Amino acid sequence: MPSKTADRLTDAALLSIREHGYAGTSMQDLLRGTGVSSSSMYHFFPGGKEELVASAVRRAGLTAAAQIADVLERYELTEAIAIIFDAAAHEMEANDFTLGCPIGVPATEAPADSVPIQKAVAEVFTAWADAYTTALRASGVGSEQATMLGRFIVAAYEGSVTLARATRTTQPYHDAKTIVTTQITR
Repeated sequence: MPSKTADRLTDAALLSIREHGYAGTSMQDLLRGTGVSSSSMYHFFPGGKEELVASAVRRAGLTAAAQIADVLERYELTEAIAIIFDAAAHEMEANDFTLGCPIGVPATEAPADSVPIQKAVAEVFTAWADAYTTALRASGVGSEQATMLGRFIVAAYEGSVTLARATRTTQPYHDAKTIVTTQITR
Protein backbone atom coordinates (compact mmCIF):
# COMPACT_ATOMS: atom_id res chain seq x y z
CA MET A 1 0.00 0.00 0.00
CA PRO A 2 1.48 3.36 -1.02
CA SER A 3 2.25 5.80 1.76
CA LYS A 4 0.96 9.33 1.99
CA THR A 5 4.53 10.55 1.60
CA ALA A 6 5.01 8.60 -1.64
CA ASP A 7 1.63 9.86 -2.88
CA ARG A 8 2.57 13.49 -2.11
CA LEU A 9 5.82 13.11 -4.01
CA THR A 10 4.10 11.40 -6.94
CA ASP A 11 1.37 14.04 -7.14
CA ALA A 12 3.93 16.86 -6.96
CA ALA A 13 6.07 15.20 -9.66
CA LEU A 14 3.07 14.82 -11.98
CA LEU A 15 2.09 18.46 -11.65
CA SER A 16 5.67 19.64 -12.12
CA ILE A 17 6.12 17.48 -15.22
CA ARG A 18 2.89 18.79 -16.69
CA GLU A 19 3.87 22.40 -15.97
CA HIS A 20 7.65 22.44 -16.44
CA GLY A 21 8.54 19.27 -18.32
CA TYR A 22 10.82 16.46 -17.28
CA ALA A 23 14.02 18.51 -17.38
CA GLY A 24 12.36 21.38 -15.54
CA THR A 25 11.25 19.11 -12.70
CA SER A 26 13.72 19.65 -9.89
CA MET A 27 13.97 17.17 -7.06
CA GLN A 28 14.92 19.97 -4.69
CA ASP A 29 11.79 21.90 -5.62
CA LEU A 30 9.66 18.78 -5.16
CA LEU A 31 11.17 18.08 -1.75
CA ARG A 32 10.79 21.70 -0.66
CA GLY A 33 7.20 21.87 -1.95
CA THR A 34 6.10 18.64 -0.29
CA GLY A 35 8.10 19.04 2.94
CA VAL A 36 9.61 15.60 2.38
CA SER A 37 13.24 14.98 3.27
CA SER A 38 15.60 13.57 0.68
CA SER A 39 16.16 10.49 2.84
CA SER A 40 12.39 9.82 2.88
CA MET A 41 12.21 10.35 -0.87
CA TYR A 42 15.04 7.87 -1.48
CA HIS A 43 13.38 5.43 0.91
CA PHE A 44 10.33 5.29 -1.37
CA PHE A 45 12.14 5.94 -4.65
CA PRO A 46 15.71 4.61 -4.36
CA GLY A 47 16.24 5.30 -8.07
CA GLY A 48 15.65 9.02 -7.49
CA LYS A 49 13.93 11.23 -10.05
CA GLU A 50 13.83 8.50 -12.70
CA GLU A 51 12.03 6.03 -10.43
CA LEU A 52 9.70 8.71 -9.05
CA VAL A 53 8.70 9.83 -12.54
CA ALA A 54 8.22 6.22 -13.73
CA SER A 55 5.99 5.57 -10.73
CA ALA A 56 4.03 8.78 -11.31
CA VAL A 57 3.57 7.98 -15.01
CA ARG A 58 2.37 4.47 -14.26
CA ARG A 59 -0.06 5.57 -11.54
CA ALA A 60 -1.58 8.47 -13.48
CA GLY A 61 -1.65 6.59 -16.77
CA LEU A 62 -3.22 3.40 -15.48
CA THR A 63 -5.83 5.44 -13.59
CA ALA A 64 -6.61 7.21 -16.86
CA ALA A 65 -6.79 3.84 -18.67
CA ALA A 66 -9.43 2.69 -16.19
CA GLN A 67 -11.36 5.94 -16.69
CA ILE A 68 -11.17 5.57 -20.48
CA ALA A 69 -12.44 1.99 -20.24
CA ASP A 70 -15.26 3.10 -17.95
CA VAL A 71 -16.43 5.82 -20.35
CA LEU A 72 -16.18 3.41 -23.29
CA GLU A 73 -18.32 0.86 -21.44
CA ARG A 74 -20.98 3.35 -20.34
CA TYR A 75 -21.58 5.15 -23.63
CA GLU A 76 -21.95 4.34 -27.30
CA LEU A 77 -18.48 4.28 -28.88
CA THR A 78 -18.47 7.54 -30.86
CA GLU A 79 -20.19 9.36 -28.00
CA ALA A 80 -17.60 7.99 -25.55
CA ILE A 81 -14.73 9.16 -27.73
CA ALA A 82 -16.35 12.59 -28.04
CA ILE A 83 -16.71 12.76 -24.25
CA ILE A 84 -13.03 11.87 -23.73
CA PHE A 85 -11.69 14.38 -26.27
CA ASP A 86 -14.09 17.12 -25.12
CA ALA A 87 -13.09 16.59 -21.47
CA ALA A 88 -9.41 16.85 -22.40
CA ALA A 89 -10.09 20.03 -24.39
CA HIS A 90 -11.99 21.50 -21.44
CA GLU A 91 -9.15 20.66 -19.02
CA MET A 92 -6.60 22.23 -21.37
CA GLU A 93 -8.64 25.42 -21.67
CA ALA A 94 -9.45 25.55 -17.95
CA ASN A 95 -5.71 25.42 -17.20
CA ASP A 96 -4.93 28.17 -19.72
CA PHE A 97 -3.03 25.76 -22.00
CA THR A 98 -0.25 25.32 -19.45
CA LEU A 99 -0.46 21.59 -18.65
CA GLY A 100 1.02 18.90 -20.86
CA CYS A 101 0.15 15.23 -20.72
CA PRO A 102 1.78 13.52 -17.72
CA ILE A 103 2.58 10.56 -19.99
CA GLY A 104 3.49 12.28 -23.24
CA VAL A 105 5.88 14.77 -21.65
CA PRO A 106 8.17 12.14 -20.08
CA ALA A 107 7.81 10.00 -23.21
CA THR A 108 9.43 12.73 -25.28
CA GLU A 109 11.64 14.49 -22.74
CA ALA A 110 13.07 11.80 -20.45
CA PRO A 111 16.52 10.49 -21.35
CA ALA A 112 16.35 7.97 -24.18
CA ASP A 113 18.20 5.42 -22.06
CA SER A 114 15.76 5.62 -19.12
CA VAL A 115 14.44 2.08 -19.07
CA PRO A 116 12.07 2.63 -16.09
CA ILE A 117 10.39 5.62 -17.74
CA GLN A 118 10.29 3.92 -21.16
CA LYS A 119 8.63 0.86 -19.62
CA ALA A 120 6.09 2.92 -17.68
CA VAL A 121 5.17 5.03 -20.73
CA ALA A 122 4.88 1.94 -22.95
CA GLU A 123 2.71 0.20 -20.36
CA VAL A 124 0.38 3.19 -20.15
CA PHE A 125 0.07 3.84 -23.88
CA THR A 126 -0.57 0.12 -24.41
CA ALA A 127 -3.28 0.16 -21.73
CA TRP A 128 -4.94 3.17 -23.37
CA ALA A 129 -4.79 1.61 -26.83
CA ASP A 130 -6.08 -1.69 -25.46
CA ALA A 131 -9.09 0.04 -23.90
CA TYR A 132 -9.99 1.57 -27.25
CA THR A 133 -9.26 -1.67 -29.12
CA THR A 134 -11.55 -3.64 -26.81
CA ALA A 135 -14.38 -1.13 -27.31
CA LEU A 136 -13.85 -1.07 -31.07
CA ARG A 137 -13.98 -4.86 -31.28
CA ALA A 138 -17.11 -4.92 -29.13
CA SER A 139 -18.75 -2.50 -31.55
CA GLY A 140 -18.03 -4.79 -34.49
CA VAL A 141 -14.76 -3.44 -35.87
CA GLY A 142 -12.49 -6.21 -37.11
CA SER A 143 -9.59 -7.24 -34.88
CA GLU A 144 -6.70 -5.88 -36.96
CA GLN A 145 -8.51 -2.64 -37.79
CA ALA A 146 -9.52 -2.22 -34.13
CA THR A 147 -5.91 -2.60 -33.00
CA MET A 148 -4.68 0.00 -35.51
CA LEU A 149 -7.49 2.41 -34.64
CA GLY A 150 -6.84 1.94 -30.92
CA ARG A 151 -3.22 3.01 -31.36
CA PHE A 152 -4.27 5.82 -33.72
CA ILE A 153 -6.69 7.25 -31.15
CA VAL A 154 -3.88 7.42 -28.59
CA ALA A 155 -1.60 9.09 -31.14
CA ALA A 156 -4.36 11.55 -32.11
CA TYR A 157 -4.94 12.39 -28.45
CA GLU A 158 -1.25 12.96 -27.73
CA GLY A 159 -0.88 15.08 -30.85
CA SER A 160 -3.89 17.12 -29.81
CA VAL A 161 -2.30 17.89 -26.45
CA THR A 162 0.87 19.14 -28.09
CA LEU A 163 -0.87 21.20 -30.77
CA ALA A 164 -3.37 22.68 -28.33
CA ARG A 165 -0.60 23.87 -26.01
CA ALA A 166 1.44 25.27 -28.89
CA THR A 167 -1.45 27.07 -30.61
CA ARG A 168 -3.45 27.90 -27.47
CA THR A 169 -6.65 26.58 -28.98
CA THR A 170 -8.68 23.45 -28.37
CA GLN A 171 -9.36 23.01 -32.08
CA PRO A 172 -6.86 20.11 -32.40
CA TYR A 173 -8.97 18.07 -29.95
CA HIS A 174 -12.12 18.76 -31.96
CA ASP A 175 -10.39 17.94 -35.24
CA ALA A 176 -9.03 14.66 -33.86
CA LYS A 177 -12.42 13.75 -32.39
CA THR A 178 -14.12 14.34 -35.74
CA ILE A 179 -11.57 12.33 -37.71
CA VAL A 180 -11.56 9.43 -35.22
CA THR A 181 -15.34 9.18 -35.00
CA THR A 182 -15.61 9.42 -38.81
CA GLN A 183 -13.20 6.50 -39.17
CA ILE A 184 -15.27 4.42 -36.77
CA THR A 185 -18.58 5.06 -38.52
CA ARG A 186 -17.27 4.09 -41.97
